[in-house]
Amino acid sequence: MKKSNLIIVVITIVVIISIISFWKISLKEEEATDLSEFKQITLRLQWHTQTQFAGYYVALSKGFYEEVGLAVNIEQGGYGKNCINTVKEGIEEFGTKWMADLTISDNSLISLANIVKDNGLMLISKKDKNISSISDFYGKKVSIWFIGNEYQLFALLDKNQILHSELSIVSQKWDLTQFYNDEVDVFATMSYNEFLTVQKNGYSQKDLNIFSFKENGVGFPGQNIFTSKSFYNENPDICRKFVQASIKGWEFAVKNPAKATEIVMSFDKGNLLEFDHQLLQMKEIIRLMQTDSYKIGLHLEKDYNFIEETFKKYKIIKNDLKIHTLYTNEFISE
Repeated sequence: MKKSNLIIVVITIVVIISIISFWKISLKEEEATDLSEFKQITLRLQWHTQTQFAGYYVALSKGFYEEVGLAVNIEQGGYGKNCINTVKEGIEEFGTKWMADLTISDNSLISLANIVKDNGLMLISKKDKNISSISDFYGKKVSIWFIGNEYQLFALLDKNQILHSELSIVSQKWDLTQFYNDEVDVFATMSYNEFLTVQKNGYSQKDLNIFSFKENGVGFPGQNIFTSKSFYNENPDICRKFVQASIKGWEFAVKNPAKATEIVMSFDKGNLLEFDHQLLQMKEIIRLMQTDSYKIGLHLEKDYNFIEETFKKYKIIKNDLKIHTLYTNEFISE
């Protein structure tokens, strides 16, 4: 090859490389510009990353939020990370909580969607304790988390005409030692979490007597998406987009529990989660969502009225508070 031809080839290659490099840089700048135009919002979960919150992680991973112009940051909850406070103060836009928690906070918050229809709270007792019905609670030691769950227990006892003084109600710890060490006769669990751990550690359902609050007529709704009333009033379009994109994520999770679990696991930065446990939790959350009967996100008036009645009975909220002012179904498609 002549020297002149070689020079031409080299120059041509350099020009092509330069054009490609410039195109890549321009594309990245364009993407960055597009992303900067998205509305930046934060969702603060009520607890740590797990499949209890799969729909939001799916929506983030699948780009459902970006499709509606939202750049969403999902933050874990847990001790010292109370989303009620951060959302109320306008530090973060959205949170997840049980409606019972929102009801007792104040009148400044509003639920935009009820994702889980049954909060999954249940009581278990070892079969050898011979507690096969609620009436057998007389004289027994019953543990419950004193974070609002005690009012469901009170409602259960009242429905069965058992005075609170006729048994010992104790504060439940955040581990399972009280159950394993027989420190209590009846122990509270969440069907999608502690109950799965108990079974994993050797207690099958045939070894236990199980009392579901929902099945005994005193169930409370589970997880809700909420925001402050001020943010809701000022940004209805953002609320609508966030809720509907989140529901799209949940719809995917319901149809694809294993894939949704994999997506949640990908956000587990500390490698704390176990796939099998998380998949079981995902399937139980789907059961509690009751999607065969209700639209994802729909608030059921009867369930929310029961919270209001229960809390007024125990003087947790004022008589003039109307719970229907604390939630809306306007973003749930017909």
